Amino acid sequence: MTNICIWGDSVLKGVVFDEELNKYVFLENTCIDKTAAAFNINYLNNSRFGMTTPKAYRLMKKALEDMDFKADFALIELGGNDSDFNWKEVAKDPKKNHLPKTPIALYEENINGMIEMLREKNIEPVLTNLHPIDPVRYFNWITKDNLSKDSILEWLKDVFMIYRFQEMYSLTVTKISRQKDVRLIDIRKAFLKAGNLRDFLCEDGIHPNEKGHELMTQCMIEYIEDYRNMTLAK
Repeated sequence: MTNICIWGDSVLKGVVFDEELNKYVFLENTCIDKTAAAFNINYLNNSRFGMTTPKAYRLMKKALEDMDFKADFALIELGGNDSDFNWKEVAKDPKKNHLPKTPIALYEENINGMIEMLREKNIEPVLTNLHPIDPVRYFNWITKDNLSKDSILEWLKDVFMIYRFQEMYSLTVTKISRQKDVRLIDIRKAFLKAGNLRDFLCEDGIHPNEKGHELMTQCMIEYIEDYRNMTLAK
């Protein structure tokens, strides 16, 4: 049986927004659950709501020293929270030069550091890039609790800057995968090919909904099947 440890944020934790309950809940059958069941994979999911690369780096270092779970692979899905901003601060002072939660240089450094830590333990890292977000929905989401739309838009200049900034972090993951020769599951491409992005995202514009998890499941299953076919062909 293949053993996999997972390091991600709320996406791979299976957090979705339930419109009827008007709150975040955990999806019963996430893309991880379904993919693991399809291939009889044993996994340890270390994903957490709000996880950033600095936090994941610290937790991974401790886990690799202490945990009994012997992983063959480690799946890393991080960047959505790193690329986000403190929108209250932005709204308060739109003329200030605000930085994301994790500046891009530190984000890249952390991803590279996690790759090296895993390889030192003979665990093969696997990266996923970031699924695309809906910037209009997300803009409406972050301003729904009386944050000034005008102030935030003054700083952004363009609502779609939210999309482009998040995309920069996703492109950084792709760059690292090539530089470090790390396997990459192209989640972003799967979403972009699927059609209307809104069909696959929650009301907040950032979390994949149940259909989004089905899309990620299909993407992961296809990737593993291709990987196994290539391995058998060698």
